[in-house]
Amino acid sequence: MASFDSASAFLTALARALEHRDFPHLGQSRLKVPPVYASQFLPERLRRRAYAIASGREGVRPGRLADIDLERVAAWVVGKYPPGPVPAVFLGSSNGALTHLAATCGVPWLPQTLLVPVRRPRADPGDYRAALDFGIRHGPVLLDANPGVELHHMHDANQDALSASQMAYFRVKWRRLPAAYERFLHARLPSDGPVVVVRDGSTWPVTRVGDRHVFQLGAQGGMTPEEYLEEPGAPSPDEVAAEAEWGFADELLNSVRDWADREHRRVVEIRYKHPQDPAAAVAETIRGWLQERGEAARRLLVSSFIVHDPWRTITTASVPFWTFFPVRRAAADLAAYLDHAMYDDIDVLLFNHGTRSRGLADARTWQELAGRARARGRLLGVDPTAFPADFAGFARYAKALRSLPEATRPWSPLAVDDALAGLTSDPRLVVT
Repeated sequence: MASFDSASAFLTALARALEHRDFPHLGQSRLKVPPVYASQFLPERLRRRAYAIASGREGVRPGRLADIDLERVAAWVVGKYPPGPVPAVFLGSSNGALTHLAATCGVPWLPQTLLVPVRRPRADPGDYRAALDFGIRHGPVLLDANPGVELHHMHDANQDALSASQMAYFRVKWRRLPAAYERFLHARLPSDGPVVVVRDGSTWPVTRVGDRHVFQLGAQGGMTPEEYLEEPGAPSPDEVAAEAEWGFADELLNSVRDWADREHRRVVEIRYKHPQDPAAAVAETIRGWLQERGEAARRLLVSSFIVHDPWRTITTASVPFWTFFPVRRAAADLAAYLDHAMYDDIDVLLFNHGTRSRGLADARTWQELAGRARARGRLLGVDPTAFPADFAGFARYAKALRSLPEATRPWSPLAVDDALAGLTSDPRLVVT
């Protein structure tokens, strides 16, 4: 499993938060920190090359795909969480804002989608036909070994150009509850605790490769599906499917409902259309909870993709506003939120993906948004002159977060039903 992916990073950050621990270095080993810091002294071209190679090293060799047992991976997922009963379980789509909410409530989240990175060194990200052929050749092996999943082979030459030069993104989605998830729900969820299914309705045009296999050109971010399909050599799509990274594949919902019927458990659904949609509702819900507990809630902490820290956000009584990627769509959503929500301090984290991709919002844009604070606005742990190739920021942000003042009250969990009720105030979210 890729450790730099949204699902694995949110999983690790949330598991650490439930153990009252922060999330430094994006959950990576401390041994990786010195070279990451040292990268700031390299010319940008060499920084980008080093980032691409480091990303590719996480990939599994194609010849080992038949050995991947995703049921064992599901057991690894649930094994990340500390023991003991939980008041609810979130399950489904990846979402950074809802990860913050889950941490505030003290509940785990089980992902539907996971990324299997597959080594593909010295690839040309702009050769879409070669990318599709790679998936046609190697995808069936992974699917044959894992009948409970479907494969969404994602190829994004815009935002993931560096990583895509070294590996393929095989995103797998559970079509039914894996056995480890069922055991976890049965053992850890009280009879009155709900399973909260997170359903991101994001879709994308895809090319059908097989019964459980599609190829997706592009991804949610700075370009529209239509713009990707206008690229020379883009394969023609023949249907629309759940977006590879964020979208929810509905087959899993039926499996969850069947389990809940057998176990006499409650199922709650959170539905929305884009990964950015829950951010404002989560911010307002947590802000209200902080104020009810006697906190001023005057600091907005803007996180970016996997550069976030749920536990440090809680312990500093900060209000989280998650952005799915540092692109203009996310910046516009933050601007819209700040049109009616005032903060004394606004601290902005930024994810660096190494390339000036189409649709990217530059550092000046984010600094201007931070500048809407009444007292102080800043980019936190970011070298704006090096963005979006400021990879040392991956090691720098944890120290910056640890410098924030502590909350005045010790943490106690937000009630799950209160959290769900808070989400209903935003028309972009439907909770049933």
